[in-house]
Amino acid sequence: MDIDADQLLTFLVVAEQGSLTAASRVLHRSQPAISERLQKLAEQVGEPLYRREGRGIRLTGAGTALLEPARKLRAALDDTAQAIVRRRRLQDDALRIAATPTLAHYFLPELVAAFQGRHARVRVHLKGDITDRRQIALGDWDLLFFDGGFDRAHLPPYYRVQPWREEPIACVVGPQHPLLRLPAVDWTDVLRFPVIWRDDGPGVREALAAELAARGLAAPFLLEVGGVDAVGAAVAAGAGIGFVAQSVLAQRPDWQVKPLALPGAETLHWTLYVAAPEPPYQSAGVRSFLALLSGKAPSRLAT
Repeated sequence: MDIDADQLLTFLVVAEQGSLTAASRVLHRSQPAISERLQKLAEQVGEPLYRREGRGIRLTGAGTALLEPARKLRAALDDTAQAIVRRRRLQDDALRIAATPTLAHYFLPELVAAFQGRHARVRVHLKGDITDRRQIALGDWDLLFFDGGFDRAHLPPYYRVQPWREEPIACVVGPQHPLLRLPAVDWTDVLRFPVIWRDDGPGVREALAAELAARGLAAPFLLEVGGVDAVGAAVAAGAGIGFVAQSVLAQRPDWQVKPLALPGAETLHWTLYVAAPEPPYQSAGVRSFLALLSGKAPSRLAT
């Protein structure tokens, strides 16, 4: 028996929307056209798939049994569409990267430059202002770089998330801060002063909160600023104590801040992640960039 995929997918939309009227709006089809498809599907099944109930429908046992196969069909078609998109991108020589602000500004430029040095013909699009997964349609981007605080709940099933860097976190104070005059500084000394938090950097915040919790401590949320650059400016102005990635600190000698040596601070790390499609959906550019992350970049794109 040949099952018409369009009939099955139409039935799925009707079942999920709860009425033919709502499904008509979603599918941009007339209700008679939808009814015709459902009738033909019911004839193949040999029994009704739903019954009208008020302005909506109620699935029969046969209709309920079709839901899971229909969802699997839709997922398979979505996967196929993504594979086709990836193959087309392989041919248009472009790599699309989305990232949270700090990663885009301080961690990715060197990698992008190295990638372009090997693959000069590939156009790289870097979107560096992502603070929420809902800001982007992942189907439009090849790679997503983020820290531990990023919402991963809605990543497509064909994307794999893996850590790509463990970044040490430094504690910094202003150049005239009183803690700099102490012969040794403990965590309790630090927490006598306001801690400056980032509203776009929950990954650093989570790492610091976990470190403090392990020591039976907690820092109050007294001052929150927008971004790592704002942290550097606030610390330099004497507004409080900041925690920033050491790589960022190394790139900003203009901040006029001083690092503090804290006992056990070597365990304080910020985990950075990359979300990439599974190998069957990776373009040649994606494979090459991922290889660059792992230090195994090929000399040319293999298509």
